[in-house]
Formats: sequence, C-alpha cells, structure tokens
Amino acid sequence: MRRSSALSRAGTLRPMNLPRLVLTLNGHRIDAHVARSEEDRAQGLMECTSLAEHEGMLFIHDAPIEACFWMKNTPLDLSIAFIDDDGQILNVEEMSAGSLDGTRAAGLTRFVLEMNSRWFAERGISRGARMEGLPLPVQA
Repeated sequence: MRRSSALSRAGTLRPMNLPRLVLTLNGHRIDAHVARSEEDRAQGLMECTSLAEHEGMLFIHDAPIEACFWMKNTPLDLSIAFIDDDGQILNVEEMSAGSLDGTRAAGLTRFVLEMNSRWFAERGISRGARMEGLPLPVQA
C-alpha cells in the first residue's frame, strides 16, 4: 500500500511535492499532506519517523472504497480515521509501527486521515465527528 518517502535532516516527513490542505476537526486544526494519486497513496508515511503535533496525511479516493491499511516500513505508531463522502468519521483505529495486519474501515470510505498515535483519542474524537475542509464530492 505504501512505498518509501523522503525524510528531512531531523527524520520527519519533508514536503514531498504533495499539496497540503488545512482541515478542522472538533475545533482542532490539521495540516494534512494530500495523497491523491495511486503512487502517493502507496507511498504514504513509509519511513517517516515523526510528525508535527497537528500534521498528518490525508488519502483521497475518487470513489468510496472498502479501505484497508497496514504499517509496512512505517517506524512510528499512528492513529487512522476512516471518513465517508460527507466528511463523517466511520471509525478511528490505532496502528502499530511495522505491523502487516490490515486495519479496515467500518464502511465505504473516500477519505483516510493518518495522524500521530492517540491524536484522535486525546482530543475525544471518535465515530460520528465531522471533518471540515475536505474536498467533498458534488451531489447530483
């Protein structure tokens, strides 16, 4: 699902020529690297050793999917939120560094947000919370 990403001197994720998007969740600002292409989604946060407190990666799919993520070659623990077409969180899960176990969405998801481990739990964010700032699909 992911391949190597570039690192800065400090070992954190450096800008990967990916667009960035400012999101808001329960009043908390998130600075998200946007992975929209298949290649960028496959790369994800592999090899990333740290993220800033409110930094994450937003994976965007063209249509809702049955998402499943793993942590191959990812040396830090992460929290993951699976988000539907309307920006509502379906489920939040914790993922362990290097785990090859699949972490699945509770339903069809268009957006997936990875943040530092326990980021969502420490802010009381769970199923049903609504993300603001997502590029939501146009309703027909």
